[in-house]
Amino acid sequence: MDIAALLELNDATYAQGLLSQDHLYRKIPEEQRSTLLYQAIDCGKAAAAQVPAKDLRAYCEQEKITIDYFEEEIKAESFRYVFAEFQLPDRIRINQSLLKAAAPSLNKYDFLKDQQVEDILLAHELYHFIENQQQLFTIQKNLSYQTGPFKRHARVHALSEIAAMSFAQSVLELDFSPVLLNIVLLDPVAPEYSETLIKRLLVID
Repeated sequence: MDIAALLELNDATYAQGLLSQDHLYRKIPEEQRSTLLYQAIDCGKAAAAQVPAKDLRAYCEQEKITIDYFEEEIKAESFRYVFAEFQLPDRIRINQSLLKAAAPSLNKYDFLKDQQVEDILLAHELYHFIENQQQLFTIQKNLSYQTGPFKRHARVHALSEIAAMSFAQSVLELDFSPVLLNIVLLDPVAPEYSETLIKRLLVID
């Protein structure tokens, strides 16, 4: 796994990787993609500046956010893993199965150092709570496009994911993109798919 090459990528490249996976990506005019991408990154950073302390669990308790844990059967052929999820209005669920499966191999990744993977997942989902509480840019209908004679307005969901990654990176002061967790958590259970994610990122200009 070429982690060294991934660590050289900048935040915009990771964000572009997420944006390109959105089902509306081809509807976004090329000249608008960069603008939307950086708006999402900045939105995540601005939300992180509102969180007064790094103790995210204390913050969740203050905001009356429930943190639950769940387990699921791990199947290598499944690419629909849920690392963690936010459920309206105030519940965050974290997948213990993937954390347990990845735990034996995580210590080989120097970039993680003393970071708790669970905290990164929690921070990511906490952004989704904040964006819904404050009705931030990332949950608005931020794209207009034409379908035949009809003009449509839609939300680009990938912008929410980009902002959540930016939020987690900022609030935990990470020197790497949280997108890397998508790769290292999947590597023990779906190594071929993990390698596919790496290749997608490395071909982005």
